[in-house]
Amino acid sequence: MKPDLLNFIHENALQIMLDLKGWTYSKNAVLLNGIAVVKPDFYANNHILATGRKGYIYACGETRIDYAGKEYSSTEDLLSECGTEALDDFSNWKFLIEKEWVVTDGSDHFLISFSTLDKLPKRTTFRC
Repeated sequence: MKPDLLNFIHENALQIMLDLKGWTYSKNAVLLNGIAVVKPDFYANNHILATGRKGYIYACGETRIDYAGKEYSSTEDLLSECGTEALDDFSNWKFLIEKEWVVTDGSDHFLISFSTLDKLPKRTTFRC
């Protein structure tokens, strides 16, 4: 698995990206082989990745992955059956249903969602 700047990135780079967009990194990213995973499907629902003055970014949704002719309901199931070597073949994982990172304001109102780091919104855009 190599950093692709969308789903996998060095943890320090993740912190810098969040800082540049006005978010405070919660310092709790899933790390695989020393690389921070940004793909929300690797996180439990409601896992908070970053916070703002009023809002926060958390994982939400369901996961369905087709890989090597079999369907998995979580990244954990896939990795436990296929091993971490499957991460080297990540480009062949077909996400049938994927979780999203959800941005909410201080009142827990949905503002926007995204699934890759290139779609990370600027905190001040939503005043959170």
